[in-house]
Amino acid sequence: MQTTSVERTSSPPPGQKANKRNKITADRVVSNSAALVLAAFFALPMLWMVLASVDHGATNQLRAPDLTAEHYWVAVQADNLAALGNSLLISTVATVVGTAVAFIAAYVFSKHNIPFKNPLLLTVLFLSGVPISILIVPVYKMFATLGWLSIIPTGILLGVTAIPFQIYQLKNFVDAVPPELEEAAALEQASTLQILFRVILPLTKPGLASAAIFGFVNAWGNFLMPVVLINSLADQPAPVHLFGFMGSNSINYGVIAAYSIVYSFPLIILFLGMSHQFKAGFSLGGAVK
Repeated sequence: MQTTSVERTSSPPPGQKANKRNKITADRVVSNSAALVLAAFFALPMLWMVLASVDHGATNQLRAPDLTAEHYWVAVQADNLAALGNSLLISTVATVVGTAVAFIAAYVFSKHNIPFKNPLLLTVLFLSGVPISILIVPVYKMFATLGWLSIIPTGILLGVTAIPFQIYQLKNFVDAVPPELEEAAALEQASTLQILFRVILPLTKPGLASAAIFGFVNAWGNFLMPVVLINSLADQPAPVHLFGFMGSNSINYGVIAAYSIVYSFPLIILFLGMSHQFKAGFSLGGAVK
């Protein structure tokens, strides 16, 4: 009987695979070095802010602190917390207005045939890149004429400025919803509003979360529009109030650092509270039922 030998290709040993993965190349050195430099640009200012907030004689230099808590005591005074509350009010109004309008517009652009859809989408894309600061003078004149130089109209305007980008954020999520779900709802005689809020809305929660965060952050850090469009000093938000710690002759670095940390808490809470929406993704199971 003639026997035949079967050639078998042996795979490289695990050690050789590990060596290939750990091999130092010029591309890895360049990319890792660039990542470290970028990380340092972000980490060093944050480190300065933390250290300066507890440094009795804080300066603009990064140094070991002379520990004190007086800067935080100043940061949580009533007028400073009131400015933080103004920022929360403005950002909440802007988030609700911008996200609600953008959600409806994204649904229309995604699921309905409207005249000149593509030119309108290109216009929306263009508007998302236009800074509102170039229109601040005519906007101020309009607000002054209408008597709108107050906190709520300013929050609404900030929400409007975020709508173009939010439409593009939400449209991608609405596009991903299967049309069969809408057809099934229509067969059950659901109205357009019922389809929008009972079918589309639950399936686009991750997109709504990201759009809401964008709208909130867009309003939260805005300085120019509130300082121009809000007459009352008591209604000015935290960014404007933070600028008040910079005098013409001196700058209170310690209080600026402490108030900046307090000012960042709402954003941290917002990101942590909505993080599960990003992890959840689309949960389409059982939607047809």
